[in-house]
Order: sequence, then structure tokens, then C-alpha cells
Amino acid sequence: MPEAFQTTLPANPVYCHQEFLEKLSAHSRDNIGKRASLLLQRLAVDARRLHYKATYGPNRGWRRSRLGGNHGSHYYAWWATTAAPPIKESARFTAAPDGALFLRDLRHHDDHSPLDPQSFEEHYLPIGVPDIRGEEYGPAPWTPDQALFATGRASVRILKGHPGSGKTTALWHAADTAPGTRILYVTYSRDLAALAKEHFDRFCSAGKTFRVLPYATLVSQMGGAAEPSAAAREFRQQFSRDLHPFQRYLGVWQDQPAALYDEMHAHLVGDALPIAIGRFAACTQPRVPDKAYRERRTRFLGLQAASQVLEVASKLERDGASLAERYFPELALSWRLLLKLSEHTVPNAWYNFDCIAVDECQDLTPLETAVLVRLAARIREQKPQLTLLFAGDEAQTVRPTDFEWGWLSDLLHGQIATPQEYKLSTNLRSPRRIARAVNRAWDLYAHVEKQDRPGGAGYAAIEDDSPDQVLYCTAAQGPALHQLLESLASREGLAIITLDDAPPPYVPPAARSAVLTAREAKGLDFHSVCVLDLGRQLNFVTRGEDKQGAQLVDGLRRRLAIDQIRVAVSRPSDRLIVLDVDPAEKAVIATRRLLGSYGEDETTALIPEALLASLEEEQLDLEERIRRCEADSRQFLNVRPEIAWSRAHQAVTLLGRPGTPNSISDEDVRNSVHRNLARICFSLAIAGAKLPPELGNPNLFDDARTALSNAGLAPMRDVLAVIESVVTADPPDQLAPLAELARKLVEHRAALEPWFMAGIMPFVESWTGALEAGMFSATNAAQLNRILPPFYHALGMVDAAERIARLREKAIALQIKERQFAAALAILAELPERQPSLEAACHLGLEHWSAAAACYRQAGMLREALTCYREVPDIESALEVMAAMGAPNPDADSLEWIRRLRALLAERPDKLLKQTTPAERKLVEELL
Repeated sequence: MPEAFQTTLPANPVYCHQEFLEKLSAHSRDNIGKRASLLLQRLAVDARRLHYKATYGPNRGWRRSRLGGNHGSHYYAWWATTAAPPIKESARFTAAPDGALFLRDLRHHDDHSPLDPQSFEEHYLPIGVPDIRGEEYGPAPWTPDQALFATGRASVRILKGHPGSGKTTALWHAADTAPGTRILYVTYSRDLAALAKEHFDRFCSAGKTFRVLPYATLVSQMGGAAEPSAAAREFRQQFSRDLHPFQRYLGVWQDQPAALYDEMHAHLVGDALPIAIGRFAACTQPRVPDKAYRERRTRFLGLQAASQVLEVASKLERDGASLAERYFPELALSWRLLLKLSEHTVPNAWYNFDCIAVDECQDLTPLETAVLVRLAARIREQKPQLTLLFAGDEAQTVRPTDFEWGWLSDLLHGQIATPQEYKLSTNLRSPRRIARAVNRAWDLYAHVEKQDRPGGAGYAAIEDDSPDQVLYCTAAQGPALHQLLESLASREGLAIITLDDAPPPYVPPAARSAVLTAREAKGLDFHSVCVLDLGRQLNFVTRGEDKQGAQLVDGLRRRLAIDQIRVAVSRPSDRLIVLDVDPAEKAVIATRRLLGSYGEDETTALIPEALLASLEEEQLDLEERIRRCEADSRQFLNVRPEIAWSRAHQAVTLLGRPGTPNSISDEDVRNSVHRNLARICFSLAIAGAKLPPELGNPNLFDDARTALSNAGLAPMRDVLAVIESVVTADPPDQLAPLAELARKLVEHRAALEPWFMAGIMPFVESWTGALEAGMFSATNAAQLNRILPPFYHALGMVDAAERIARLREKAIALQIKERQFAAALAILAELPERQPSLEAACHLGLEHWSAAAACYRQAGMLREALTCYREVPDIESALEVMAAMGAPNPDADSLEWIRRLRALLAERPDKLLKQTTPAERKLVEELL
């Protein structure tokens, strides 16, 4: 890498011991070496996100990150921070920089011999981002398939991958190495957007500009509209309530309101495109026409079910509001933006990208995907070399999109070019037994019609043979089951997942809030997962297909059920627990077959008491519990806010008071916990989340400020305080706090973390809109013209330049209108291109006649320039302008006479008064 390589934000300082580098070199050709190189990369970007195991005894303070297995042997990288006891208590690290990370050794999992950190200056080598990127000391962290996708020559590429196959990592690498300097990175998850932003800022060249946006924020900013304020679950609830008066029209959907909502989202509204492409008919509104919908969906649902969808839709639309506006606001925003793209009314700044990378593309409907494809098509009109990248998994949809690679290819082929496909076929995340269960779940698609199945191969190769657990428990309803579920709900790092739309009735009240649906768990990763009633779901999937009545929608339901199973069993990283309650014999057999309980993965069924005893025997160290609490709080943030809040506070409690026995003394751990609490509280506060009353109605903004103070993050605390004043103020009173927010955010931008910026992104459009609307007077305009331009840039707004131009234009107009000409001239002087006509108007108002005339002449406004020259008066310039005007001017003779007279008077003899008589002087006076 060039020596001048720099990142936008400084990476964490990483130092490697010579022994670590030697062992890394020895593993340069295997997966352990690749995982160690990936660990180096992630340490440089954000060590707080890494999962690690703590150590105690003589090795207290070292952290161990798993590198996977190799022929039955498992390895860990041992590392520490400057605040960890091995480093902090050593006198040989006084020269180490603050925040440094030290990789000491690469060890077999059985090796716990005392590890001496040795000397900083004699034994450690600094490893910077250029060293990691240049593969100076270790192999590239990419698999061959990941590297093939990233370095592909095709301008339009699709990456298909199984759960845990490294799709996001490969997409980051591809966006980083793409030609050009401006990259737009889009993902559906805000958390993934924050992760990607930090990666690009700390690992990629500062010479490239990465705009990382969640899809909803992208649509909001590009279309100039506010994001929907309500959560998706609220629109689902409203839909269910609105269905009540129309129960007799539901037919086969009578007991399936969730499935009906999904059907309308994915196909009735989500398939609506304003132009015909491939299988999609042209629509005049964000809703597929009845005829086109009936023709397309009858083969999947049957004529009766498809007709009933249309009947219910017409009932819901009777008061004039469209389905999209009422229940699917993100789709409505996408529709309006797609029209803007077709009408060329989107700001030009959005057409200045060299690469568009889309992660988790399976979570976008055809309508939403068409927005990105149309944007790319518009860019390619000016930049044919644009790189367009899509990554996803057809069988892992978190939203009802009924995603298919086929229709994505249709959109790309019809608007841009035929895409080149790449596949990741190795499960890099799940250990052996869990990965095998995920593979076996693919076989279930054989029980649905071929047209309903996801495409591609279902079996992923298994790379990691680290030890894991698959436990199967059968239970009858009663006290033992309640005790087990309550224990599971309280364990750190463990998620309970139901395959139904709500927790089963047998779940006790104390545990119900901890139960996630498969839809809510999608995209999350936990140390352990307990899946409820897997056997009953398997029975539903594998039962005989009845083609009559309500069973016509079973194909769609079975496909969704299998997707849910694959999502649920692929969530754990170390332990999968399946709990079947009151199962039939067939359910037990089906579950054990999926788990591989017959053969080399033999697993016997446990009763609740045995499972509970097994879990209680597991002794977790304090730091491991804290790390799991932190991870839980982040995972549950968007699906179970109350659990996220509780787990974040639980981590703080587990820290203990500094200096007391059994407390955590590692300052990095303590700061990380308080920083995480601040993140959770701020994210909930800014989103207006309402926690259950039993949690005491906490002031989330207060909690966040306190946590930021405890973490030593005073700048973020100050910005947060201003944000609270904005959020709590009534709309008419928001202008002053918004202006203060703009100043504070610009002042402290470098100290604001990606999650903080991601939290405020949904409000950027409304906040900037409110500030821009505050330009109702010349005084406000002058202040806002100073505040807003740096605010736009601090927010990373793509169309900042165009907004600034509009802002200045409005400010100048207001100041001229209110006769504040000097202030208007100050703004005009800042413009990249001169505006001579406006400058002339300001000089005219100030009676700067010469300057006004010069500006008018530059603007080609000769008549106005002549008027100003005559006010000076500047006879010569006035005559020049008259000559340039061409047409005869009746005043020209008079001006020419004055010019000649002045010239004649200039010839007056110096001794005129002495050499003339009084009578002669009187004659001259009379002549003048």
C-alpha cells in the first residue's frame, strides 16, 4: 500500500508480538490464518464488537478470541487492551499509546500456561491498516469465493450466500475495491449500517467517500420526505383492527390476518411498478391492478384466495386512502421516489456515485428494489462504468417480500445489464452440528410446490468443527416447564424463539416478553437459542397437501414456515436447544431427524429438570456474563426494547463498584458497558419507545447522559442534551434548539460514534426542513446561512451542495427584500460562481453607483448600468455604454457636450484670474 494511505478516522493502534506473527505465518495457508487476519482487521476497526472469552488466575485480563478448528484442534488468539491487568500492571508498557491493543499469542484451546506480556518496545511490532490490507504479515481474510466476487470484472454482480457464509464481509471488500471514489452502501438494518460505516471510516481510504444509509433513510433523503414514525408492528396491528368489520369477506384468510398482511405487502403493493418490466405489469398507483394480480397469484393461491385478497383490499380502500399510505408507508415513499426518478426531479447529487452496494437485498420488495435499479440506470446514463452489487439469501427474508433472484435479474436485465452471479457455499459462522441442522432444514422445501421454493443449492459446506451443543427437550405443561422457561428467559446470551406469530399460551407471564418470533430474530446472533415447538412446525410442513378450501394458501404458509425454521436454527453460535411441549410421536421423530439425532450426532431427549440441571452446571465468569448482556442489549434493541434496556443495566450492575471484591477493574470493559448503556437508552429515547410501567418509567435521556459521563464521553453527552431539548420542545419552539443542535453537532462531529449518527438519521429530513423553514426573515437567514452548510456536511447529506445553493438563494432574496444589502453582499461573496445581477441590486440599494454599474455591465444589463453611471456621474463610462447599446440615444448629445466642456475646462490657464479683467470673468460666469 502507498505510504500516504490514510483512513477517514484513525484506526485503533494494534501491536503484535513476534510469537503471534510467527504462528500467524505458520497458518498462512489454512482457515485459522484467515480468521486471525480477520481478527486483526476487526480489532483495528472496533474491538468492542468482538466476542471473546475472559481468562482468570495467573492469566487474568487476557482475552481469547476463537479462531475455529483444524482437524479436531481448536485455537484462540490471546490479546489485551492497555487497561487490562497484564498490560496495566506491567512496568514495561509505559510507552504504549492509549487505546492500544496487543496480540500476544495464538494458542491451542487446552493451553492455559501463564502468559507473560513481555516488553512493549522489544517484542511488539505496530500493525497498521496498510499492513493488514497489504497482507504484510498474514494471509488475506477472504475466502476464494469472497475474493472472486470482490474482484469480478462485471459491472453488475449478485452474491448469493447461506446463513453465516460471509456475505456482508465480502460486500464490504467489494465496495472498498470498486473503481471510483464515491460509494453508496445500502442495507435494511440500521445496526448493520452503523457497522459498515465504522468499517469504511477506519479501514478504507480517506480518498473514497462512503455514504452508508439504511434503505428507509435513503428513500427519505432522496425524496425529501420524513421517514414513517411508527414501527412496522404498529401498522400490522392497525391492519388487524381494520379487518374486523370485514370478517365475512376474508374466506380462507379468516384465521390468517398476518399472512394476508404479508400477501398484500409482498404482492399487491410490493409488486407495483410504474413501468412494465419482465413479469411486472405497469401500474398507475402503488397497487397492482386487479386483473394482473389475479392472473399472477391464482396459480399460487388459487382463484378463490386471490379474489378474496382483492375483495378485502377494495373494502379497506373505500375511504380513499391507499393501502400503501395506510399500512405500508415505506412502500408509499418508494413509489413516490420512483416517480421522481422517472420525472428527473431528484437532486443531481444522487447521480454522482461510482458504485452502489446493496446488502440484505432479500428484504426489499420489487418496488423498493426498482428504486435502486432505477437510480443506477440514471447514473449509468452519465457514468457507464458504474458498479452495482447485490448480496443476500433468498431463503432468509426478514420482511414479507417473497424475494426471488429471478425477478431481481429481470429488473437488472431490463434496466441495466444482465448480472453475473457469485455464490458463497461455506458456513463460516455455525459450528458443525448446528450447521448440519441448518443444511437439513433445506430438505423441507421438497414439501412445497416447486414454484414456491427458493432457488439454488441448499447445503453449505461446513468449515468450523469447533465444539457445539444440540440439546433436545420434551416437556408436558406444568410447573417444571414454567421453571425451565423462566430460567431460560433470564440467562444472558440466550434467546427463546417461537415459530408462531406470538408466544404460545403455555409460556409463563414472567417469560413471555423474552420470546421472539422468527421474524424478529432474523439477522440476530446469539450464543444460545431455544426453539419452541419445532416438531409441531415440522408436522405442519410435512403433512399431506389438501388442495381444498383453506388449504389453498398452505403453499405460501409452508414456505414461510420453512424459512422460519432455517432462521431459528441458524441463530446460535454455540448451543441450540429445541423444546417440544406435549409433542406427538411424529413430532418427536421429525425433530430428532432434523437435529441429526440418529447417527453420529446422536442426541437423546431430555426432560426439563435434566436440561435445567445441565445449564445450571455451566459456570460463566463475570466478564463473560457482561459481554453476553451487552450483546443481548444490542440484539434485542429493535425487537424487545424492554429486554434491551434491562440487559444493558444488568451489565452495569455486574461491573460492581470500582475497588470492591469481585468487581471488574478493566477500564476498557467498564467504559464499554457504560457506552453500550448510553447507546441503548439514547436509541430508545430518540425513537420515542415506551417501556412497560413496571420498569419505573425511566427518563431514557437522563440515563443516556449519565452513562456517557461515566464512559468519559462528554462531547456526546453535550450533543445529546441538545437533542433532548429538540425532541421535547413543541414544534413552534424547536427552531432555537435546532440551531443550537446544528452548532453542537458540527463542533463535536469527530467524537460522535456511528450508532449515535444512525440514531438521528430518521430525523435529519424533518430537522433540516424545520431549520430551512425558519428562514422567514433576513436576520434568521443570515444566522442560518452560517449554521446550516457545515451542518449538512456533518450529517453527510448527499445533496448538501444543492441544499446550500437553495439556502443562499433564499437568504439573499430575503435580505434584499428587507434592504439588508450589506449582509446579502457578504453571502454573495461566498458563492462559487458570481451573481452580478444580484450584486448590482445590493450595491444599488447601498447607493454604490459605480459598483452597481460595473455589476450590471457584467450581467449584460446595459440600460441599468447607464442609469447608475449617470448617477455618479461617470460621463465617459456612460457614453461607452450608450455606444455598446447600439441604438441612438437622445441624451447622447448632451453627455457628449458635457464631456467636451469638461475637457475644455481642464485646459484653463493657471493664471486665468490674474490675466483676465473683471468684465471678462463676469462673461465666463454668465456663460457657465
